[in-house]
Amino acid sequence: MNLKSNNYNILKQLMSNSRRFKLPPQIDYIVLYTFLYKYCSDIVKDYLLMELKNAEVTLDEAYVNKVFQSQLRLDSLKLNGFFIKRPEAFIEEVVNDNYLKPDFLQYFLNAFPKYAVFSSEYHNMEYFNHLFKTIDEIDIYEFSNEGSENICEVIYLISKLNVFEQDFEFKEVFNVISSSRLIHVESNPDYITQVLSELVLSDKKRMGSVYDPFIKNGDSIMSLNESNIQYCYGKDENKSNFLYVFAKFFINNFPSNNVFLKHENAINSIDINGASFDVILSRILIAIKNYHSSNFQQNMEIVKRSKRCEIETLLVDKLNIDENSFKQDYELNKALENLVDKIDLNDSNVDFSGEYKSLADSEFLFLINLADSLKDDGIMVISISENFLFKDSLEILRKYLTLEKNYIDTIIRIPSEIDKSGPEVVIVFRKDKVYRNILFIDMSSDYETQRAKRVFPGLFRKNLILDNKTIDKMKKVFSDKLTVSKFSNFISINEIKNNKFNLSVSRYVDTFEGEFISLDELISQKEDIDSNINRLNLKIEKMMDELNIRF
Repeated sequence: MNLKSNNYNILKQLMSNSRRFKLPPQIDYIVLYTFLYKYCSDIVKDYLLMELKNAEVTLDEAYVNKVFQSQLRLDSLKLNGFFIKRPEAFIEEVVNDNYLKPDFLQYFLNAFPKYAVFSSEYHNMEYFNHLFKTIDEIDIYEFSNEGSENICEVIYLISKLNVFEQDFEFKEVFNVISSSRLIHVESNPDYITQVLSELVLSDKKRMGSVYDPFIKNGDSIMSLNESNIQYCYGKDENKSNFLYVFAKFFINNFPSNNVFLKHENAINSIDINGASFDVILSRILIAIKNYHSSNFQQNMEIVKRSKRCEIETLLVDKLNIDENSFKQDYELNKALENLVDKIDLNDSNVDFSGEYKSLADSEFLFLINLADSLKDDGIMVISISENFLFKDSLEILRKYLTLEKNYIDTIIRIPSEIDKSGPEVVIVFRKDKVYRNILFIDMSSDYETQRAKRVFPGLFRKNLILDNKTIDKMKKVFSDKLTVSKFSNFISINEIKNNKFNLSVSRYVDTFEGEFISLDELISQKEDIDSNINRLNLKIEKMMDELNIRF
């Protein structure tokens, strides 16, 4: 690391202040707002200065000249999607000119939405508006004087970062800050994200669409590499997570025009723009229980998606409409949604009758809906509580997924010791699975670790991920469906059926280390011990008689 790096030195100050300062709970929204303001402001300013370099016109002069300003505005909106309407509204000018004023914080939080203009076709405008609305709802007058001063200092430091520095990139500063007290974002353990993404990448190199219904900090999708993905979708009912993921994708130059995020609970509805997916990956943190919460919308989702696909196919075949326009054209997408809503779906052919009837109201119906929302050659990789594999109340669901649908491809027991989380398993689902076996892998003890790229100070276990050798072994066994002693087993559906659809990995993969002793041998040893004890008792009684000792 270059010790003269401007960004690195500012990051050190920010991290130090995050531990020292007393900050209000709204600090995460203010920090996200400031990072996005800084990034957008500097992108526009750099573009304008480059355009004016050969024109011998200063930035202030260009803004005064209506012809110059109009052309620069049009070009910036077309290239970047946004524009800053006044030269004094760039973030450094706002901070430098107003930092010592009593109303600085209020002015700063109003400046970005007031002076930024977005293209009407700009996909990210709705996310910026969501952030601006959240910022507008913050009552800064509830902050203590100390809290306001601390926030202002954080803003000042972020405004002095260099968006274009190469030694320590702006996006790296943002990513590190997400691990501090300045941003309250939920994240999955790195090694779980690592397992999920490696399994997906071993199966698919190119992905048309990827979906994480519980996206949290967005690492699951970003770990797949944006160059492999055409469209990505995500949901999170936590507003901090939702806004953070947008900011992270945006600042990390993820192709955000192809990102579709929803601030809502995926369990209530998995649908997102009527899309079907090549890949679904997620860590599903829900209680393993079997309470019933009747949800008609859940039952209708499979039918609704099917109807939409029928309409899209008809439009492509009869009117030669480009398939990509269903995702890119907002008005067309909205029209399709309205059309599907008007179709009577009450004649649903989704029937969980007979022994599967209880699935219709189960909280876990969304697992079936998720798998059904895959494309025919799609793959779903999730991590979930190990209780799912053997809880009696979920036997019907396991039977439905294995026997009826034949969706479950692989179940992997992963280490829980790395970050001391509860025991979890990774389950791979496929819609196009033709064989009737399930691969079981137990890597809960057969693994090595290495240091993760992202380090959490003072948290040793959270700095660990699985090493390359362990990952390569898992991928090889998964891809080739290998049976490896004490590591994996390829089990027929008949054997699983005989075990009442218990999917516990330990039932099918024997990892016992040590010498086995047969039951007959144990019985024989016990008989010898009992015989010896009887002989000793008789000998002691004889000696006591000779000595005339009585008790």
